[in-house]
Amino acid sequence: MWDCMAWDDLRFSFPDVGNRSRIVVTTRLEKVGEQVKYHTDPYSLPFLTTEESCQLLQRKVFQQEGCPPELQYEDAIIPVSKLISLWVAEGFVQNSESAEYYLMDLINSNVVMVSKSSYNGKVKHCQVHDVVHHFCLEESRKEKFMLAVKGNVVQFQPLDWNGSRVSFSFSEKLFKSTSLRSKTQKPFHQHLRSLIIGEYYDGFPFRSRIHTLRLLKVLDLSSNKVSYLSTATLKPLNHLKYLAVLANVFYFDPESCLPHLETLMVNSDNLDYIVLLPASFWEMEKLRHVDIFSAEFDLEEDKQGLSSKLENLRILKNILRFPIDRMDVLSRRCPNLQQLHIEFYGGDSDSAESFCLSFENLTQLQYLFLYIERPNIVSGLQLPSNLKKLVLCETDIENLGSFIPGLPSLEYLQLLDPDKFVQNRDWCLGDITFHNLKCLKLSRLDISRWDASEESFPQLETLVIKSCHHLKEIPLSFADIPTLKQIKLIRCENESLKDSAAEIKKDVEENEGNDRIDLIIKDC
Repeated sequence: MWDCMAWDDLRFSFPDVGNRSRIVVTTRLEKVGEQVKYHTDPYSLPFLTTEESCQLLQRKVFQQEGCPPELQYEDAIIPVSKLISLWVAEGFVQNSESAEYYLMDLINSNVVMVSKSSYNGKVKHCQVHDVVHHFCLEESRKEKFMLAVKGNVVQFQPLDWNGSRVSFSFSEKLFKSTSLRSKTQKPFHQHLRSLIIGEYYDGFPFRSRIHTLRLLKVLDLSSNKVSYLSTATLKPLNHLKYLAVLANVFYFDPESCLPHLETLMVNSDNLDYIVLLPASFWEMEKLRHVDIFSAEFDLEEDKQGLSSKLENLRILKNILRFPIDRMDVLSRRCPNLQQLHIEFYGGDSDSAESFCLSFENLTQLQYLFLYIERPNIVSGLQLPSNLKKLVLCETDIENLGSFIPGLPSLEYLQLLDPDKFVQNRDWCLGDITFHNLKCLKLSRLDISRWDASEESFPQLETLVIKSCHHLKEIPLSFADIPTLKQIKLIRCENESLKDSAAEIKKDVEENEGNDRIDLIIKDC
């Protein structure tokens, strides 16, 4: 059924005469299913898993033989956050809220497929079928919307392509061919707005040509590593809104800020390198999303007081060694943060001074990853009441009771502890209640006994325990949590812990007569 009007015209041909006959209606549109439904909700057919897809291909095409090794997966998975940032930078939509609306419309129409969802059902990663992908690329080329150069470069002439978007994907071997190298030595068309380079070869001469692309809005170099990149190289790109790069070294030149940049994503496999963010970083007032693999603010060089603010900044990730006594600077500079991933430095190890760490001024904060190098100097932790997702690393779990009751909106809690600051091997929740918590993850906690009742987690849906080698059992009262749907144990050595999870599942089956708890045990 292709639309609601068609069903309205057709349904009168099927009167209800009470003979209990049934009609099966199929549709690609969710809204049609909602209108057609009678006594039951529409049934959404799940997509085939990777294994099921391979089995189907083998039966239909290769009979009893396996697929030849030349066939590889083609459907790339893209993070929704990246997709939305690209749409906004391109000007397709005005803001992320509109982008999410259009994405869900494509998903409900089965044009875009969901590949991974978060704990609350929101889409984290998506993809399109390779047939749809090929169709879009061909139509984009015909309409001069975008040109994808992959493998066959015979048709590519930089000066002849007057569209606004180009995507490259080629290997070092292909680039070294005389034909491609001679083509890329030519300047690109001056109207180019977006340049995406996948399977990147570092010999590609984009640095020598980048100054000619003054109208460029999107530059994506994230698919393969660049040895070195400086913002000074990108300074001529006054219209650049989106920059994603995989670099061995990324240098943020203090004299070369990018005034219109909205999204900055820098990744690296150089674990020893830290990107130093100078005072000029605060002048990039249009920034909305900053995700750098390891970044540190140069607060000593910050001589501009608190006049400059990044009021548009919503996401700030992987900030290292931020002085714990300068939290007020971050709150005032970035007042509208929604997601923050930060590691605090506690100063001199001999100092006895303690601090109350407050995030209450960040009233829009919904996600917080918090690591404190010296947690013993923190006398208190104040969090905004609307916080939904919290990840605590190396924090004494006994102190949770001091601030958890003030988080009525908390839905996701993850506790990480590499055994450095654990003071007690017993975790007793007592009368602490996580009123709206849906997902609880415990990773590498050195606890042996966990005491909690079903009243501690009245809305819990998912429990994940990873590498908690000393934990003996899950409280059996978890069988009385009516919302619990999944228990996942990952690399947990204690057999009694696995037995307790199985006992909870068995109790639910015997007492309720259903199999609502999905038990997953992974030893690797």
